[in-house]
Amino acid sequence: MSRRIIEDEITAGQHELIGSLLRESFPDYPQRSYFKQIPQFTLLDWRGEKLLAHLGVEHRVIRNGDSVLRIFGVIDLCVASAERSRGLASRLLAELESLGRSAGVDAIVLAADDSRVYQAAGYSVVKNSARWVMINDHETIGIAERPLDGLMVKMLGAKTWQPGLVDFLGYLF
Repeated sequence: MSRRIIEDEITAGQHELIGSLLRESFPDYPQRSYFKQIPQFTLLDWRGEKLLAHLGVEHRVIRNGDSVLRIFGVIDLCVASAERSRGLASRLLAELESLGRSAGVDAIVLAADDSRVYQAAGYSVVKNSARWVMINDHETIGIAERPLDGLMVKMLGAKTWQPGLVDFLGYLF
């Protein structure tokens, strides 16, 4: 059963479980429950006290070409290894899409090394240059501007994704 939790409502014990799941899913993940920045909210899937899946969400505006888009940015979608291939990731993505539509979000945006689950959920790979704030270990180290491999988008409203520069107006989630 999934649950949406605003960041400041996550308990210390839940942070520990989230961090453990992230380290199980992503080699070399830091010893915390987030990578670069704390997400605004998180979708968590539970079976009793066991955390099965995690999806962090950044809610902000970005500039895409000459349009400003309200977006949800997907952060660190992961599923416990024993629970993979059971539709949990797809269910969290569908829940996020539903939340986005009800909140007037224009698009869901993410960067993925493996696009299969996202393409199956209707996301498109886009080829854009991007600009973002580079963060390393809690320190701003500069502004990057270059093509971004693995950028994926699912448009939710009437606006269309444009070619050209994507300015993330913050860090790359």
